[in-house]
Amino acid sequence: MVSNKAVKIQLERILSENYEELDIRFTDLKGYWRHVTVPASMVDEEFFHRGVGFDGSTLTGMTRTEAGDLVLKPDLKRVFEDTFTERKTLVILADIVNPISGEAFSKDPRGIAKRAVSYLKESDIATDSYWAPEFEFYIFDEASFWSERGSQGYRVGSIENPESSKLTESKGFVHPCKSGYHMMYPMDSLHDIRSEITKQMQKAGIQIKYHHHEVGRMGQCEVEVTFTPFLSAADNVMLTKHIVRNVALSNGLSATFMPKPAEGEPGSGMHFHMFMTDKQKRIFFDKDGYCGASQAALSAIAGVLFHAPAICAFSNATVNSYHRLVPGQEAPVYRFFSGPNRSAAVRIPSYARTAESIRFEYRVPDGSSNPYLSMSAILMAAIDGMKKEMNPGELGYGPIDENVFADDYNTEDLHKLPANLGEALDALEADREFLEEGDVFSKEMIDSYLEIKRNEVASFLGSPHPREHSLYFSL
Repeated sequence: MVSNKAVKIQLERILSENYEELDIRFTDLKGYWRHVTVPASMVDEEFFHRGVGFDGSTLTGMTRTEAGDLVLKPDLKRVFEDTFTERKTLVILADIVNPISGEAFSKDPRGIAKRAVSYLKESDIATDSYWAPEFEFYIFDEASFWSERGSQGYRVGSIENPESSKLTESKGFVHPCKSGYHMMYPMDSLHDIRSEITKQMQKAGIQIKYHHHEVGRMGQCEVEVTFTPFLSAADNVMLTKHIVRNVALSNGLSATFMPKPAEGEPGSGMHFHMFMTDKQKRIFFDKDGYCGASQAALSAIAGVLFHAPAICAFSNATVNSYHRLVPGQEAPVYRFFSGPNRSAAVRIPSYARTAESIRFEYRVPDGSSNPYLSMSAILMAAIDGMKKEMNPGELGYGPIDENVFADDYNTEDLHKLPANLGEALDALEADREFLEEGDVFSKEMIDSYLEIKRNEVASFLGSPHPREHSLYFSL
């Protein structure tokens, strides 16, 4: 229920700061931000209580045609200005509700995230969880792709690419090393772009830890943020992707969170750092535990690793996701945990082992996922592990402190992550009960999601990959 006091504050803000439009935003099942824009002159107190109606049947997997009506209810706890519109615009995130009962719509991704938060509180395990995603993405100088009968392909380009040294506009300042990690400008051509991105993020209420050039030599970037409560962190993912794309576009560039946009370059992940508190006290620390981790932390890690194949259906939600999860590129392939080992799916950073800083990092997810669904699935797995007091060692999840991608390492006994989206969907089909606890994920929602993603996988059948022509055309 929206409080009258909060409504009056926003109405006064709209008037005093001369906003011309209100943009009401929500997220669909695939993870796209959707919006409806309302002239500020048409907004009154009743608007915030009534919300905005829309047709859910036009969005894949939401509702049937004969029962399409849904309502967007503004959440006045998340309001910010969008600086990318010509008219001065105030953005309000919204939850999707049933127009008759007023209850939360079971397939609303943000509503699922809210129920996951409530389930954590009701579990008596912890009262809150805090999250800090790492944003990895590419910014290209050119990007195009096509899929036509008789022609398929893509082209992405960056002035930083070593192959661009032949272009006069590069002035020879391309990456001279095999890694662009923390490279200095002028080879890092995107410093000022990232600075503008982080400036816009801060204006929207997102606190920045730092930004830098990532390993990829075709404009790969990373921005890290500070910890925020679960729902706020998920909102921040949607907002950050919006800011990154629009800042890039305003500078004549193109940004993508696609996990593997270019062959021969590192993929982009979205690692999640997380910890839990009980009445504001962190519960993941034990000075005598492995890497300072408490039994609660180890059980949470075990739950995430145990359910990781099913989680992948949400956290690595595209066919392209699995082109990133390949050996030898600092992307996880096996389900185990460790300390600073970056070949692990879960690690406990060396620089975060005090009672005030302890957390763990789940390195599997990527930015093509719907953050509300991805993060909720991870949280539900962690809760399941904690409730059942799972032990990662007993389940065969380590710890392993060696580089498992080394040539002489025997990986036969390691638990694998799914090799493709189809395997992840099969895993979700077989392991979904932990998500349905507390009605956080409804059966209907999971069924709809599986159907959407099965169709996505099926769309690749009968479609030859361009690489096949070079291998088989002359056979």
